[in-house]
Amino acid sequence: MESEAKVEAVLSLGGGRRSMVGRERIALLEAVGVHGSITRAAQAVGLSYKAAWDALDAINNLMPRPAVLGRTGGAKGGGATLTEDGQALIAAFRLIEGKLGRAAARLSAGEVGDLADPFSLLWSLGMKTSARNAYRCRVRAVHPGAVSTEVELDLTESTSLTALVTRESVADLGIVPGREVMALIKASFVILAVGEECPAVSARNRIKGVVAAREDGPVSSEIVLDIGAGRSLTAVITRDGAEELALAPGRTAWALIKASHVILLVD
Repeated sequence: MESEAKVEAVLSLGGGRRSMVGRERIALLEAVGVHGSITRAAQAVGLSYKAAWDALDAINNLMPRPAVLGRTGGAKGGGATLTEDGQALIAAFRLIEGKLGRAAARLSAGEVGDLADPFSLLWSLGMKTSARNAYRCRVRAVHPGAVSTEVELDLTESTSLTALVTRESVADLGIVPGREVMALIKASFVILAVGEECPAVSARNRIKGVVAAREDGPVSSEIVLDIGAGRSLTAVITRDGAEELALAPGRTAWALIKASHVILLVD
């Protein structure tokens, strides 16, 4: 006799269209809270140090404030602290997961109540994007133009991010000052420069940071910049370019991004 199909609730919080925070990453956050170290937390949940670091960076970038602080320290790890926001995220996730589990049990039994489409409420949670950089930001200002509109975002308290979108998109998405949006930037769209002073370039976004990590491949290098407020920005450039700029952890660098390369999403 065949067993009956079972509906299981698997929660994944995406902050818009990107699925970023699921059970595994919540377990990683919990492990950071227990061990106070990324290295030991990674070992506890069965991840490599880099995979754990990347996961925590992604979570911090999506949060209004960091979930984890003090994550640097190299392969041997440094002290890591779970913030109040991180603790709140864990509690909220576990609460919602529990409710979804009970809802899934009802769906398995065919008890959907008066919801014509019970899955419509969860539509946005499963969407994904290939963009390496995803940030939840608040709209600071909207500057309409004849054809396109500049949307100024608060990337951090001290750093803004500008997106150039069509006037129709601004109206369709309901983008107004004070609204929260998701900003997506492909790592390959980020150009890097070095030096304490910002270079004279036409790119609208010039974001100062410090190289936090570098990983080289046969042709390309992935460079992660710490841009403050617990947020990071990732660029993928040629390995030759990384060598010429002498990009190494601790070096000051600038991320240069055209406003037209910033994609906006709304919940």
